[in-house]
Amino acid sequence: MNCLQQIGIRKNYFLLALCWSCIMLFLMALDMYDTSNGVLEMARLEARTAIGKDIAYRQWNALSGGVYATISERTPPNPYLQVPDRDISTPSGRRLTLVNPAYMTRQVHDLERKLPGGLLSHITSLRPIRPANRPDPWEQQALRRFEQGEREVSTLADLQGRSYMRLMLPLRVEKNCLPCHARQGYREGDLRGGISASVPMAKWNALKRQHLGRGFLLFLAAWGAGLLGLRIDFRRLSEQIRKNQAVAAELRNIKLTLDRINDCVFMLDPESMRPLYVNRAVMERSGYSFEQLLHRPLSDMFPDLGPDYFKETVQLLVAGTRDALQFECNMVARDGAVHQVDVQLQYIKLEEGRGHVVAVLRDISRRKRIEQERKEMEHRLLQMHKLEAVGQLAAGIAHEINTPIQYVGSNIDFLEESFQDVTALVEQCLRLLEAAGRGRVPPPMVQALEEAMKELDWEYLADEIPDAIAQSRDGIQRVSSIVRAMKEFSHPAGREKKPVDLNRLIETTITVARNEWKYVADVETDLAENLPLVPCLTDEMNQVLLNLLVNAAHAVAEKTVGTGGGKGTISFTTRLAADMVEIRISDTGTGIAPEIREKIFDPFFTTKEVGKGTGQGLAISLDVIVNKHGGSLSVESVPGEGATFIIRLPV
Repeated sequence: MNCLQQIGIRKNYFLLALCWSCIMLFLMALDMYDTSNGVLEMARLEARTAIGKDIAYRQWNALSGGVYATISERTPPNPYLQVPDRDISTPSGRRLTLVNPAYMTRQVHDLERKLPGGLLSHITSLRPIRPANRPDPWEQQALRRFEQGEREVSTLADLQGRSYMRLMLPLRVEKNCLPCHARQGYREGDLRGGISASVPMAKWNALKRQHLGRGFLLFLAAWGAGLLGLRIDFRRLSEQIRKNQAVAAELRNIKLTLDRINDCVFMLDPESMRPLYVNRAVMERSGYSFEQLLHRPLSDMFPDLGPDYFKETVQLLVAGTRDALQFECNMVARDGAVHQVDVQLQYIKLEEGRGHVVAVLRDISRRKRIEQERKEMEHRLLQMHKLEAVGQLAAGIAHEINTPIQYVGSNIDFLEESFQDVTALVEQCLRLLEAAGRGRVPPPMVQALEEAMKELDWEYLADEIPDAIAQSRDGIQRVSSIVRAMKEFSHPAGREKKPVDLNRLIETTITVARNEWKYVADVETDLAENLPLVPCLTDEMNQVLLNLLVNAAHAVAEKTVGTGGGKGTISFTTRLAADMVEIRISDTGTGIAPEIREKIFDPFFTTKEVGKGTGQGLAISLDVIVNKHGGSLSVESVPGEGATFIIRLPV
């Protein structure tokens, strides 16, 4: 979070604190106002209650026609009461005076004044009978307001140095009042005057101060709690803002990172398969903007996959059937350019329960071109390696061919000489037959024929000529098989796998490499009949078999040559095991030491002398069997007894 943002947050905090303070001040002022009004209203209520009691016993007195009380110093006769029988005497001699409502009310008021904190009550009138009932200025004003229709008048006033709530209610002439006031011209219902009560405010002000003190403490606590809450909230807000900014910065960094990588990244909604996010590489390679991608189905960019491929694939991911999917396809850009891409799909479930499909597309067009070039180079190198092997075998093959050719040539010379001798003998026989036809057979002619037959040794020719012909035929067939094997071995095959008779490949390899093994080992074969055809790259499988056969011959030679131990044995065995074809090439050579058994398939590893091996044969064989045919190549060996290489190929 930068300085400007911190200043903004602090400014907002102080503004809210100021607003909160103003609100609390307003509420406190409102509470003070309500409290003051409440206290005043309570004082008014007390005054109303007092006046109500005065009016109640005043009405009782009026309804009773007044009451008689013993004349005393405290209750002298009322000089302002001019009625018959005001003063009377009882038969016992007690003197009584009539106490009318006004007189009784005045006496009660006098008693209240003498009580500590008592009320100050007063009956007054604008036309009083008794001069002491004249109104003071406030009472006079209140009476005027009653005449204008007001029903109650109250005010705060200082009386006798203390604060009082003064309240006055109007007194109207009732029928019972007419005996005293009719002579003043009043009629029933007229405003006669008013009765007031002044309530001391001391206790109410004390109650107000107590309430305001408590309220102040409560408001102060609420104000402090509010400021503390604001502080805590702003700290949380600041922390949340920092976290949000950190998350936003992380998201920006992630987006920047995704935009800078070369791979295309899609984030898709699993239901609509519409993009929620694409990085810059997608837009650059496809030629579409994000808005355009929102309104285009994915099948437009991947026409090879079909319209529903992605939806069906994503359903597998969402259902949990597959954790991730990877495949290769073509992506067609807006300008028609085709990119070969490797696609990786994964469903990522979010905390809210929903999820997104993330698709990462890597452009493998260049890699595919390089792989194709590499395959072509490997094929050429393999062919060169194969031709090199053929070249290395050429001397032996030439010897293999030369031997039958030599005895075929010798037999032809023998047959030619024998043919000349037989021809000469036949000519003599023809001359003898001609002479016999004339009836004369000269004895010398018969003698010459007998001598020629003895010289020719006809019995020898009869025995040797068929043998020479048979030997010549065998020699020609041997040469033919060698030539045919060489042709099959060295002829370039296609780059696609095709069904191959492995037994035939083994026999061809044995024939081609005969000169490598015939002096050191006997080759035995145990080839399973009805072995199924196996999809193979013929050239490369030939090379593997040749490598293993030559290695076996060298291992046997290393053990037998110079030791007088005779020839060793190399055996080829084929079997069908479940859905795999197994080829075993065994030898009785030196075997393989345990410490180097794991290294023999490493490139350039060899135990042979310099110039006698490159260390590539087994490495190439492993690559051909495992990577190109999906099979396995393993070895079993007992040092000093030999080794067995096991090839397993899927049918």
